[in-house]
Amino acid sequence: MSEEKDDVVFDDSNLDDSVVAEETQGETIKKLREKLKAAEEKAKENMDGWQRAQADFVNLRKRDEEAKGEFLKFANANFVNEIIPVLDSITLAIAHGEKGIEPIYNQFLQILKTNGLEETNPVGEMFDPNFHEAIAMVKTDKQEDDHKILEVLQKGYILSGKSLRPAKVRIGEFSN
Repeated sequence: MSEEKDDVVFDDSNLDDSVVAEETQGETIKKLREKLKAAEEKAKENMDGWQRAQADFVNLRKRDEEAKGEFLKFANANFVNEIIPVLDSITLAIAHGEKGIEPIYNQFLQILKTNGLEETNPVGEMFDPNFHEAIAMVKTDKQEDDHKILEVLQKGYILSGKSLRPAKVRIGEFSN
């Protein structure tokens, strides 16, 4: 029997080659998975960058449109500023009883209003230095008139929400 044991020899060379091949395939698969993971991360990074660039472009376009709108609103501001003294002169002429000028004034003012100009006559409003220029303080015994506009000496003008010329006013100052 001892001879039989010695005669049985396992051929380990085939077994070793298949184990080595499996180990090599396992390492290859592991390396390929790592490469795939790296490629997926790079693709995600590229997609995120592209999406950010798209969002930046959309925001830039919006800002550009807003800037164009603002430019158009105030493109004629200098022209309107030159016309305001003409409005003042017409207002004085009407106040002094000039006949026939009022319809022309109203037509002229309507055209300017259509283009965003507002005339301000803020009697009774609270004083706001953004839209009013205080020329004088008037003593008042009414507390509710404190810092209120009591008289407008010269009308103010606002173009599309921006003050072109503040109204010149007298404001109340409460005193006991």
